[in-house]
Amino acid sequence: MSLEYTASEMMTVTAARALENGSTCFVGIGLPSEAANLARLTHAPEIVLIYESGTLQTKPNVLPLSIGDGELAETALTTVAVPEMFRYWLQGGKIDVGFLGSAQIDRYCNLNTTLIGD
Repeated sequence: MSLEYTASEMMTVTAARALENGSTCFVGIGLPSEAANLARLTHAPEIVLIYESGTLQTKPNVLPLSIGDGELAETALTTVAVPEMFRYWLQGGKIDVGFLGSAQIDRYCNLNTTLIGD
């Protein structure tokens, strides 16, 4: 029996395998969220997932459709204001790895979750 996989499915599995148990991951929506949650549900149950919306240590039961999905807040340890998310967590160096979509990465591989364009 031959099984076929899409490129997106292969990227999701490969990315999930790169995440380590106990690390703190800043998660984007879409494939990054799929990969982070696959890691959490398989080999990295102690991974800390943090979403841009301010949800900390969230453990969604279903994949969120956006960073504003109520599933994130309902399953989070706590939520913080967006300015705190950026000031304390991101700029404070509390994140081990970021999994974001390509729209959030510029040609120099800088991550930017607040602005697209100049």
